[in-house]
Amino acid sequence: MNFGFCQYRNYAGQPYSEPDILIWENDTIQIQTFPLTYWSKFDQNILFGNKKVKPDCWGCLKNYIAEWKIINSKLYLSNIYSFNYKKDSIKTDLNKLFPDKIKNNLILADWYSGNLFVPKGEHIWMSQSPGFPIYESEWKLTFENGKLEKEEFKTDNYYKSKYTQDSKYLVAYIDKHLGEKTKSKLKRKKISIIFKTGKSKNNFSISIKGLNDKVVEDKLMETLKTLPDFDYYYRHGEELNLTIPVTYLDNRI
Repeated sequence: MNFGFCQYRNYAGQPYSEPDILIWENDTIQIQTFPLTYWSKFDQNILFGNKKVKPDCWGCLKNYIAEWKIINSKLYLSNIYSFNYKKDSIKTDLNKLFPDKIKNNLILADWYSGNLFVPKGEHIWMSQSPGFPIYESEWKLTFENGKLEKEEFKTDNYYKSKYTQDSKYLVAYIDKHLGEKTKSKLKRKKISIIFKTGKSKNNFSISIKGLNDKVVEDKLMETLKTLPDFDYYYRHGEELNLTIPVTYLDNRI
């Protein structure tokens, strides 16, 4: 029998966008918060003058990558690029876009009040369409009119089970706990098993599709519910209800 894990999917209602860039304390960091959209005159269609720039990926909403800097606890816009950050990209003329605000090639983002979530640590997963990257932990930076008012470090809060790190462990678990009679009825079957993460490693739900045998489905469900643990993830301090589809294919003769 074979298993194949699809990448995580979430249904938070947020289409994926290419990240902006934050330069802070000698680090260059990708961020999924977009302060430029809070500027009252923001219109991405005018960022590059008469040049038409389309988003660089399917499903992306942005046609630009903004570069930000934190200097002396203040947030500045330093550049705006079209797709492919700094490589084969078009650069916005900030002098034309902000003629009354530019100083030393920087624009104080005094229009922005809100949070910037800055990822830290290892990149542990990338969710899919709609999607966003998930990191071990993150900083929460709170700005008031472009001035940094508060820094808060969110410690890592996630658990990645061996069952999603390597599907062979899930295969072995089912083989060990599912009765031979039930396993014999799964021959040549292709089934979708869908896990939904919760707030802890013991808080997850399961659904099964493609198995038109209620007795066998119930037996398989009973086995899966005895898994000792499964993934969970938090982002911005809130639990993520991620849906993890697994394709089960029993190809035994």
